[in-house]
Amino acid sequence: MNSSDFYKTHFTQIYIMTELQNHPVVQQVLVELDSVPCTFINRKEEIPSRHLHQHTLFINKPGVPVVGRCPGSKGHFCCNYLTLDLYTGCTIGCTYCIMKGYLNFSPITVNMNIEENISLIRKWAYNNPDSTLRVGTGEVGDSLLFDPLFRLSRQFVEAFSGNKNIYFELKTKTGFVDHLLDIPDKGNAVIGFSLNPEVIAREEEPYAASLDKRIQAAVKAARAGYAISFHFDPVFRYSGWENDYMEVIKRMSVIPEEKVAWISLGTFRYTPRLRAQIDSRWFLFDEFVPCRDKKFRYIQQVRRGMYEIMIGGIRNVYPKVPVYMCMESPVLWHQIFGKKPGKIDDLCSIFKPVKIS
Repeated sequence: MNSSDFYKTHFTQIYIMTELQNHPVVQQVLVELDSVPCTFINRKEEIPSRHLHQHTLFINKPGVPVVGRCPGSKGHFCCNYLTLDLYTGCTIGCTYCIMKGYLNFSPITVNMNIEENISLIRKWAYNNPDSTLRVGTGEVGDSLLFDPLFRLSRQFVEAFSGNKNIYFELKTKTGFVDHLLDIPDKGNAVIGFSLNPEVIAREEEPYAASLDKRIQAAVKAARAGYAISFHFDPVFRYSGWENDYMEVIKRMSVIPEEKVAWISLGTFRYTPRLRAQIDSRWFLFDEFVPCRDKKFRYIQQVRRGMYEIMIGGIRNVYPKVPVYMCMESPVLWHQIFGKKPGKIDDLCSIFKPVKIS
């Protein structure tokens, strides 16, 4: 997937808030997408209903910062992640994407209130000098899918390079890292790669980079000075899944342990709304149970076995890297780790709450 070709062929209409008309980033985007019709508007409601789809690009200027706490899941431990909704929407097309059950405004949206978000995150860092702030842009869209076009992540990496307690993470299923490699001071910036076996990447992540290209991008980013994170979320159960995931872990071992910031794990889960949208996919034909957050998960003993296999494989390669479970129950934390995440030495800083206001 070549980013330049993709943007030119993918978007069929652009809508831009009028106040951004002379913004240098916007001007550069219009040069890159000079063949795509563009309309300036004063309210997002002016976008015609026929253009409310993912081939429309909406460049927005929200009146308030778009950063806050990860919403988490009721009855499950949350890792105190802060989410920055820089890019909303994704065209990678993962069949299992849980955002299909949440996002209602369908154009690809880019929020351009950069300075306001940077100032607020710096304020939180200043008010929490003894805590780690993990901030990421991959909650409601891929962090790097549209970043070579807008180059917004660079501004955040540079802005936070002097803040020792801010870990700014860019989470992706692309290989689009080249535009970020020449930043002189990366600070604690982390580039995270969401991974699955090649069979999953090929069949369920149709427009993502191949597993090899993601690993190659991770190598380039690590050599350029970034910390790297890996995310196995969701992990799927199928015949032979154990060997397939162990192969992925083996392939990602080309990244030295000292360059890996953390690794997260989460088994496949879905909401009733997502189930209604993807009820023909093979991975739904398993045994699932409703949980306190109204999501359906593999039964508890199955999840436990899957986590134990994944953690065992990871520990063979990275014995000291922090590994945590995403949105899991206190029962499973005690079964697998013997204690709450906040009581585990290498996870204390990740799970320590931060005060924001």
